[in-house]
Amino acid sequence: MNKPVFTSKPVVVAIGGTDFEFTPTVQDANNHTNDMMPNNKVAPAYTYLTRTVKPEQKDVLIELLDSVPGLTIELFATVSNASKGGIEISLKK
Repeated sequence: MNKPVFTSKPVVVAIGGTDFEFTPTVQDANNHTNDMMPNNKVAPAYTYLTRTVKPEQKDVLIELLDSVPGLTIELFATVSNASKGGIEISLKK
């Protein structure tokens, strides 16, 4: 088995015609999980996205996240899933 690499290359996501580049790390993913509380799902995802986006794209991303309902959670799921490098998990019986 090859050792999986969490993110071997940046995750690029197009939002409204703009390509955003994210480079999440294992620590970013762990911090997101540690920050989640039963009544707090959006803030940890928002933090994850704003910390992992290319620095020069951060202000534009924040403007989008603050003005488009539901974008934070949807974008987090996309970036998080893509950053796993295609690793699949399946249950064996």
